[in-house]
Amino acid sequence: MTAHCPLPNKNAGGGGQLAIGQKLIQLSALASLWLFNFNSLAQKDSTRFINPVVINTEVDTIHRISVITSPVPHFILDEVILQKLGVTDVGSAFRFIPGVQLKDYGGIGGIKTVSFRSLGANHTGVVLDGIKIPNVQSGAINLSPFEIFGVSQISFSSGQIEEYNAPASAYLNANSISIQSKLTEKPDKLKIQLYSNLTSISTFEEGFLVRVPVSKKVFFGVQGFTKFGDGDYQFKVEESGSATKLRRENSSLFSYKLRAVTGVELNNSKTIFSATYYNNEQELPGAMILYNPSNDQKMWNEDWRFAITHDQKIQNWKLNANAFYQSSWMRYYDPDFLNLQGYIDNAYLQHNGGGGFILKRSVLKNRAFVFGGSDLIFSDLKSGSDFNPNRMENNSVVGAHLLIGKLLLESNVTLQAVRDRIEVSDSITEKNFLEASPFVSLCWMPFKNKPLRFRAFYKRAFTLPTFNDLYYNLIGNTNLKPEKAHQFNAGFSFSGLTKKVYYEFSVDAFYNLIDDKIIAIPTKDLFNWSMQNIGKLNVYGYDVGLLLNYSTGDWKMTANGSYSYNLSLDVTNPESSTYQKQIPYTPFHSGTAGLAVGYKKTSLNVN
Repeated sequence: MTAHCPLPNKNAGGGGQLAIGQKLIQLSALASLWLFNFNSLAQKDSTRFINPVVINTEVDTIHRISVITSPVPHFILDEVILQKLGVTDVGSAFRFIPGVQLKDYGGIGGIKTVSFRSLGANHTGVVLDGIKIPNVQSGAINLSPFEIFGVSQISFSSGQIEEYNAPASAYLNANSISIQSKLTEKPDKLKIQLYSNLTSISTFEEGFLVRVPVSKKVFFGVQGFTKFGDGDYQFKVEESGSATKLRRENSSLFSYKLRAVTGVELNNSKTIFSATYYNNEQELPGAMILYNPSNDQKMWNEDWRFAITHDQKIQNWKLNANAFYQSSWMRYYDPDFLNLQGYIDNAYLQHNGGGGFILKRSVLKNRAFVFGGSDLIFSDLKSGSDFNPNRMENNSVVGAHLLIGKLLLESNVTLQAVRDRIEVSDSITEKNFLEASPFVSLCWMPFKNKPLRFRAFYKRAFTLPTFNDLYYNLIGNTNLKPEKAHQFNAGFSFSGLTKKVYYEFSVDAFYNLIDDKIIAIPTKDLFNWSMQNIGKLNVYGYDVGLLLNYSTGDWKMTANGSYSYNLSLDVTNPESSTYQKQIPYTPFHSGTAGLAVGYKKTSLNVN
């Protein structure tokens, strides 16, 4: 569902100098999404948008991350960029996106979650090849198991997801992550890739990827990946004024993943069948306690996922349909926990299944398109306790994109109807939620011959309480309300080209207001807590991005930088010591920088 502010025509900003060099750079991260979603617009009036050019992504996408023509903060990292950044999983890649805070904990196979502009990880949805991944137990999706090997592109957007194949449920989230894998792309010939990676802390990764064109219309692919190692390393501990060397213990990991995909491409349609199996066994290192640095906690995971997606185009109509089933098993074991049993051994089994569609149609002589869709999802959680809840949710969206001259308007409204049901002994308790959330954005390019764009958006978003929040042993609160967030964003971007230098510059200011924040507070003692809606947060800040690309002869140099300022104030209780103070784990200042120097086909990259 990608849409962007119109680009200047071929004679803008310097006449003949705005030639193929600038267009290669501007189009390299955007062209595939733009040409698919605005194909009808481009055919109707191609001179207002993008003239077809040959795209060389290997040369022209060095460190280019931000999509400056988007009406919302939108970032794309394709395969070339991911290789140059030197990351191994999806979670680590988001370190380079301004405004994102990555939480990484639990050793070499540790959980990785992201929050954006102080909106928690529960406000960030994850879409894999057109299927939104659910997690009703904790709400947050762990990004650590999603390796970079085999990924063609990942993207991040705030306000509205900007991917053409996004399901209706993805429009609910305040922030969205989309992952596109190579297995869903039809190869022109047999392609085999091998992958190997090792680190200085005794960790190893191995993988293979095979893609086969079975016929002109059918293709098949299979991928395997494993990660294993001890994850141990030496570190110093200050003790009585002297440094003692210890070795990190209880960090070993062994995990593997297998995925198979079959695709069928006809003249106007594409159908993808996929099956994924993931198995993980790991030790959890825990905190280093003086005189007792060891830890004996362990965790096991076993996941199955089956999915089918279908894309169909008939004249001015486009249909995206999907269905999926997912089973997730997790076991956590702590042999030294101080309770009556003297240990913890908990197992959880989560089932998710559902499907839905989105239908789009171009209108007003291809100057706009409208869309609408709905998903139906069922989830349940079994934990061996008295609480075994299930959730039925219907997520729907209607929206429109309208281009009038130099102004692009995007808008949608989502509706989420949820029924939570829990059986305890012979009684059945039901809890219902019904929430509607609007989104609207504007993007304006005031000067025909100047690539200056202004953008702004507003979105109301909310996240439902998780099963842990509602029902977890002793602390759950079945009366919790959804956590609500109001997002405001305003900014501008500018790009240009001289004889040897291409440059981009963007600034976005934001304000987030979070109500009914779900937090845990102690009750009668430190061992009995309760989940309650008492939190309130005001978030202010701005993001700045800069890109410079210089080329002369066989030499190329690209410099990329970003800076974020984030003021996240707790305004829950004026009597609290934390009132008007910065919330934990949120930096006031953060930034990224990258430099790439290339000569012909060789390049040196520093991040």
